[in-house]
Amino acid sequence: MARNERRAGRQWWGWLAMAVAGLAVVLWLGAGGPRVAAAPARRPKILGIAYVHMRLESAASAQRIFHQYFGFDRAFTLAGAAGPVIYYKVNDYQYLEITPHWDGGAQKRFMTLAFRTNDARGLRAYLAARGFAPSAVHRRADGNLGFALRDPEGHHIAFEQFLPDSRTGRLRGKLLSPRRLSQWIIHAGFVVASVPREDRLFRQALGFHRMWHGGMTAGVLDWVDRRTTNGPDWIEYMLRDGAHPSIRTRAIANHFSLGILHMHQAYRALLARGWKGQGKPQIGRDGKWQLNVYTLAGSRVEMMGPKPVRKPCCSPMLPGGW
Repeated sequence: MARNERRAGRQWWGWLAMAVAGLAVVLWLGAGGPRVAAAPARRPKILGIAYVHMRLESAASAQRIFHQYFGFDRAFTLAGAAGPVIYYKVNDYQYLEITPHWDGGAQKRFMTLAFRTNDARGLRAYLAARGFAPSAVHRRADGNLGFALRDPEGHHIAFEQFLPDSRTGRLRGKLLSPRRLSQWIIHAGFVVASVPREDRLFRQALGFHRMWHGGMTAGVLDWVDRRTTNGPDWIEYMLRDGAHPSIRTRAIANHFSLGILHMHQAYRALLARGWKGQGKPQIGRDGKWQLNVYTLAGSRVEMMGPKPVRKPCCSPMLPGGW
């Protein structure tokens, strides 16, 4: 009798252990199986444009355009994958990075558009969890944290977190020449074939806001503007011939824009500094004052007023800008 009671007790404890183990498996599966690193719940901030990296014909050409004409100070020169990179300082958080080598042909002139973030590692994890393929976060040559990816149409897009001990951090408050015609890179544009395809990154993943759209003629869509999530700067999809752009189209469409508070005053300063361009300030379809400066390679640097002085065509200008 006692033996039977002991056997029944062992069976009862065995059943209990099996039930506990089964419950643990159910709970484990309900939690998603093996423990994996959770994707960031919140997107780190996108604070605006950090830098534009482009090719120019030579260091002398870069110095003439960006220092002599526009008044930006040359901050430093660092080694890059395609040769030396010259840094011109626009403000404490925006730089122009110039590779002074262009082969005179179809070689890409507009190389990288970068955005400033408050958390490079967090943003990289956020984008990777949403199906993009960002590079590893690393210390760039200038000492800041950064990573890059290709957007849905293959443009090289980078992200940078400025650090106090970086080359740029140690220049805070310095090299801010009073000769600067502009103190801000307000937007950058690039050739785009499909708005929905590009919006997968910029609208859906990064949360850029609608700002304005328009065209050279009524009923034709040539430009779509998207403002950065947590800053005043914006990007511009250049849709004309976006599917099969010519070399000349790419040179003109892939551009960046400097904010100009007093366009006619800046125009007179350009002429006084030796600029030989043929253009004059004019009001664009978005209602803003504009003036274009071209490099010898045909790349375009746009100068633009901060706000419309005339009603924009095509669509309302939603809040944004600087």
